[in-house]
Amino acid sequence: MNRTRIAGLALAGTLVLGATAWAATEAFTARTSPVHALCLPDLSHDEYVPAAMSHLAYATVESAVGYDPDTDGGPGGIQRVRLHVLHALKGEVPATLTLGQGVGRDPQGRYTSHDPLYPVLLPGRTYVVGYAQDPAYGDGYTRYAKQEPDSALARWTTYVARGATAPLAEGCGEGA
Repeated sequence: MNRTRIAGLALAGTLVLGATAWAATEAFTARTSPVHALCLPDLSHDEYVPAAMSHLAYATVESAVGYDPDTDGGPGGIQRVRLHVLHALKGEVPATLTLGQGVGRDPQGRYTSHDPLYPVLLPGRTYVVGYAQDPAYGDGYTRYAKQEPDSALARWTTYVARGATAPLAEGCGEGA
């Protein structure tokens, strides 16, 4: 009888933990609002990106300079790339940057990203890159990236000058 009761309690506890984890995952990954459960800034609209970044650059990736696999043995890690800055958009940005970027890996070993606001930085391509300074990765860690043509510089310069901030999503009021 005690074994049955203990097994029932263990099963109930497992179900409660599983339901809590599921609810937390759903709340965190819900895409019903452009601002997620943590009330992060909406980076899906280019004009809001500059206000959310401390450093923003228009730059071309020169080369991949390193890769550090996940310490837990997962399929991803940190790719480090060197960028040639064509134009500093916001913050004090050096002429050459080395940035870290979290990436996954597909079965063929190629770096991947499932976030359209965070594409894998590839050599030879030009991006608008937002980053936070962090010497552990060189100059910083990539927080935003978008591949852009040469003609995009004027548009991004305008966004920086405007400094528009994203409106708060429902449920992200003061103290959220």
